[in-house]
Amino acid sequence: MKIFKILGIEPTKNEMEIKEAYLNKLSDTNPEDKPEEFMQLRKAYEEAIEYANQEDEEDTNEIDNTEIGLWMAKVREVYNNFRARNDINAWSELLKDDVCQNIGTKTDARDALLEFFMQNYYLPSAVIRFLNEFFNFEEDIDELYESFPAEFIDNIIVDGIKYDEYPSYSLFEIKDGLDYEAFLTDFYEMNRKYRERDIEKTYDLLQDLKEYGIYHPEVDKKEAVVLYNLDRLDEAWDIISNIDPKYNEVVEADLLKGMILADKGQNEEAKQYYKTVLKREPSNVMACEGLCIIYKNEGRFAEARELLTVINSEGYEYEEIDRLFDELNQDIINDYENKVRLGQDKFETDKLLEIAHTYYIVDRLDEAYNIANSIEVDENTDLMIYRLFARIYLDMKKYDEALKYADMWKNGIENASEEKLNNFVPKYKSMENVYFTKAWIYNQKGENNNALKELNKSLEILPNDVQFLNMKNKILFANQQYEEVLKVCDKIIEINPEVSEAYMMKIRSLYELEYLKEAFDECNDILYKDPYNLFAYIYKIRILIEVEEIEMAKEEIKSLRNEDVENQNLDFLEALILDYEDKREEATEIYKNIIKKLEEEDDGILAFPEELYFYYINEIFNTDEEGDVLELAQKGLKYSPKHQGLLYYKGIELSIREQYNDAKETFEYIEQLYPDNGYSDRKIGDIYNDQDLYEKALEYYNKQIEKEYDIDDYFKRVQVNLELLNLDDLYKDLVYLDKNLKDDPRLYEYFGIYYNMIDNAKKSYEYFIKAKKNFDNSDEYESSSYLEGTLGLVCAKLGMREDAIKYYRENYENTNDASDLIDIYNQYVKVGDFDKGEEILDEYLAAMNKSKLSAEAMSRMANLNIEKRNMKAALKTFSLMVKPEPDHKRDRAKLLLYTGNYKKALKLIEEAIKELQFVADNRANYITAGRICLELGDKAKAHSYAKKVIELTPVDNLKSKVDRLPYIYQYLGDAYIILGEYDKAYEYIEKALTSPRCFFCSEVKCIDAICSLAYLEYVKGDIDKVKAHLDEIFKLDISRTDAIGLAYKIGLFK
Repeated sequence: MKIFKILGIEPTKNEMEIKEAYLNKLSDTNPEDKPEEFMQLRKAYEEAIEYANQEDEEDTNEIDNTEIGLWMAKVREVYNNFRARNDINAWSELLKDDVCQNIGTKTDARDALLEFFMQNYYLPSAVIRFLNEFFNFEEDIDELYESFPAEFIDNIIVDGIKYDEYPSYSLFEIKDGLDYEAFLTDFYEMNRKYRERDIEKTYDLLQDLKEYGIYHPEVDKKEAVVLYNLDRLDEAWDIISNIDPKYNEVVEADLLKGMILADKGQNEEAKQYYKTVLKREPSNVMACEGLCIIYKNEGRFAEARELLTVINSEGYEYEEIDRLFDELNQDIINDYENKVRLGQDKFETDKLLEIAHTYYIVDRLDEAYNIANSIEVDENTDLMIYRLFARIYLDMKKYDEALKYADMWKNGIENASEEKLNNFVPKYKSMENVYFTKAWIYNQKGENNNALKELNKSLEILPNDVQFLNMKNKILFANQQYEEVLKVCDKIIEINPEVSEAYMMKIRSLYELEYLKEAFDECNDILYKDPYNLFAYIYKIRILIEVEEIEMAKEEIKSLRNEDVENQNLDFLEALILDYEDKREEATEIYKNIIKKLEEEDDGILAFPEELYFYYINEIFNTDEEGDVLELAQKGLKYSPKHQGLLYYKGIELSIREQYNDAKETFEYIEQLYPDNGYSDRKIGDIYNDQDLYEKALEYYNKQIEKEYDIDDYFKRVQVNLELLNLDDLYKDLVYLDKNLKDDPRLYEYFGIYYNMIDNAKKSYEYFIKAKKNFDNSDEYESSSYLEGTLGLVCAKLGMREDAIKYYRENYENTNDASDLIDIYNQYVKVGDFDKGEEILDEYLAAMNKSKLSAEAMSRMANLNIEKRNMKAALKTFSLMVKPEPDHKRDRAKLLLYTGNYKKALKLIEEAIKELQFVADNRANYITAGRICLELGDKAKAHSYAKKVIELTPVDNLKSKVDRLPYIYQYLGDAYIILGEYDKAYEYIEKALTSPRCFFCSEVKCIDAICSLAYLEYVKGDIDKVKAHLDEIFKLDISRTDAIGLAYKIGLFK
């Protein structure tokens, strides 16, 4: 093993011998003079000590004589023999053992095997897949994650099934007696150093690998690549030339030879090797790039660019390729302009079209248009010109013209003879490119559904075209169809695993779906192949922060710092971590310092300054932190005037400042820039909504829905229709959503609200229960803060007292809203359970931090005494109150009315009315005052109070008040009783009883209206009818204080 070679001793488990060897070596290794050797020596010592402390497998074998233990001994024997380890037949024989065949022991065998693999994991993928077929790892993956470390399951089992091992074990020339385990350990260390671009260290480790006497062609390939990177071209050539020809494709010998020859300036020979590679693999990036550079140097710009077009069509994205592409476009233009300047301006039509196309590519649209327009349209040029004009007009944003030429192009292909089509290269005559161009146009128009239709036509012809699939992905992502994006990404990766954009889009979609583990794994996969992929690091760090793995996130940032990534960018990422650590002051300070440096120096030290402003605003928004959000947004917008997030915050801040016109203009601008955005019409609707202009809000929510952008916009419209009490329209949207959504708890909740509105408590209950169940099972949506409370209310309406109490209690536990305790209290006292009621009342007062001597406590205890029919105790409690609130005065006035102290009652109610004037609805107090005045014989004053109620209760436009009709009718009925207009009073009270109950009513029946009927009969002097109404009330609610007061007044109890 290499660690013992470093220590200078043979492998041993004697700790004293290891320590002595370490001290001897340490005397010659000064950490200041030789820091790298010292670190290597220290690491070797630590690993040797760890090895010494490991339990011998042989000892374990001797101890474990169980059935599983004996089978595991055979497993170890197969694993320790590298030839047998790679032989499926050897593993097949192991699985024939009784412990694997017996249902009772098969799982134990599997778990023992996996425990062994946790320490012994150099396994061929073919073996992992074979074992998977037998043990069903994939089917039982959730169980495995519960029993074993996730990192082990991911890296060894999942990746072993998914990917082939590297290096391929089948290419080993296996010889007995060699240490393949140690070789692989050192091979992976070498490969890690290579990925870190530590080329010198990689070379040293390759030399160490040779000492094992083990041959694998990948070692030769890697050494040739390393020597090439070190510019030791002749040595690289010798190695790659001497590899056995049977390994040529495996080690990419032809590609390496081409690269070496090109670097030596032997371009003709290099071209032949590159062409050999491209004949076998037309989209090989490095071969295309190498041949492209040679063509470029030879002045064959169009041919060079065509090679890059092949790469781009396969979905590859590399900065070097993009740079080359830009250079070639400029080379073509420079060559053309030089020839025009020299008067050599006679070009073949094909060449002229190529030049026009180049101007189009570099966004010089006028030149592209003029050159294309100068070419005569005929049988030999029409398809090329139509294609070019379609794309020029697209970039000019003249979409109708672009579609016109796209259709002309399409018709030209459909009507062309086979002979004519043979004269055009594929990109001009292929119908799939027509559909793709139309999809592109529709996408830019904001008509994503039409774009997808055209794209799907392209994909029907070429289902594996990566360019088409990439565009489909972008549209699906814009539509927030993240699950669909994942499917397309997987297809792209299956077609071409080198398409980086697919991995990026997959990570973004997984992140948006909050599939954080899967997104994290994808980041790691990318970083394994490309350790410097900043995008993957950013998302990996974000995910680590999301799952609160802060230390790991910090380690990732540290690794980036060690790679000399721009410090200010790392500070910025660190500030994001501080946000999640709730160290807001530190995060804010970092943002502030970066902004200060940026504004002072303005030297581009930050890659994306607009993002700095965006995240800083995100940090301070809706807080008391110093910072003018609007000013900061404007500063950020100087760097990127179209930055969607900054424009969004600008619009939001203007809305908050009630600068509604400016806010609306900002969101309208966003709409122009990003016609497919998911919120501009919605935010304009919100602006109107904030101003209570619900009709205008509805108009914009309708616009948003017309885009078919997001199903959530329907919920916005549902909310506004609820505000407007447009119950018919509300119901239509709910029915539509019901057809298009499955088990969406928001939908069920709105159905529950709707049915409660129309007083169908049974249906309301059914939907609220469905909503609650689906909210509880949903990771996507959280229930509204009032769901359980509304469920309690509906249960109370249905007379389901125990369920009502249960849901009120749940709502209280979720929200800490003490009013739920009062609702629970009411449920107990309605049935006369005053002891339980008093217990809940004590809990309420404790929750409200009210002492028993507080005004509220005294008032509630007084009302409890009334509910217990102890009027004397209630009077005494009220009399002890200090500084009563207006509501307390109202309750005491009503008690005095019932007990005959009318003058004092009137004094208190008029005080309450005065104190609540301009603050609250006084109609109930006017009714009480009117009744007291009647008892005092002051009809004029009583009538004045009644008329005030009528003035404040108009009966026009009742459509806007359908949620509280009984409440309105009852007030009118009570007022007309005082006025002595009994028929009219009866008419309104009857309407109160027959209308749908008020939305927030928790009664089985409108008891307040029955109380009004009882009072009507009392005024008329029909005591028998009064008693009949009171009997009805007390069957529903034994604690109704108005009914108790009237009962006391007519002498039903003392």
